[in-house]
Amino acid sequence: MRPRAARLAALAGLLLFIALASTAAAATTTVNIQGFAFGPPSVTINAGDTVTWTNKDAAAHSALVNGVGQTQVLAQNQSGSLTFSAAGTFNYVCGIHGAAMMGTVIVRAAATPPPTQPPTRPPTLAPTPAPTLAPTPVPTVEPTPAPTVTPTQTASAAAATAPPTASPAQTVAVAVPTQQAPAPGASNDGGASPLLIGAALVVVIGLVAFALTRIRR
Repeated sequence: MRPRAARLAALAGLLLFIALASTAAAATTTVNIQGFAFGPPSVTINAGDTVTWTNKDAAAHSALVNGVGQTQVLAQNQSGSLTFSAAGTFNYVCGIHGAAMMGTVIVRAAATPPPTQPPTRPPTLAPTPAPTLAPTPVPTVEPTPAPTVTPTQTASAAAATAPPTASPAQTVAVAVPTQQAPAPGASNDGGASPLLIGAALVVVIGLVAFALTRIRR
């Protein structure tokens, strides 16, 4: 904001100077011609100014300036002007009456405007570097030791998971047919019938085989 304000102030000053210079360039100094004389006889102006002569006499007059020019012949109450663009001292006479009527115009050089200083720039501040954050170390997780299984626990687990084994001492009840008592009057000297004994053996063998099959399963 400060450099911009300085530039605006410098521009405003330059415009003001140009306006004053234009006003000064348009400045006009009046010299009256009266009684066959110029009054005032000497005037001081700036380069670029204008001198206007006004005739107050009944006789005609004019202003003749060497190196600048001459006004038209002025009748009573008429005016004529000349502009002086160069600095110096200029003597002039009446263009009709000659050296009998003389005057002087002193022209000063135009004022030189002071050099415009460039606006002062504020010092450029170097950007502040952002602080560097140290990386956060990742916590190291210690490995969990595997549980040690003792032989006793292993044996217990094996015993727990082993399928149940049938005890070989399991007894199988075998139904043995009882011998019926002989009917009254029947002869008892012959003993048991061979057919009945064979049938009983077959039944016993079948039961034993069935019991062994169950035990193996």
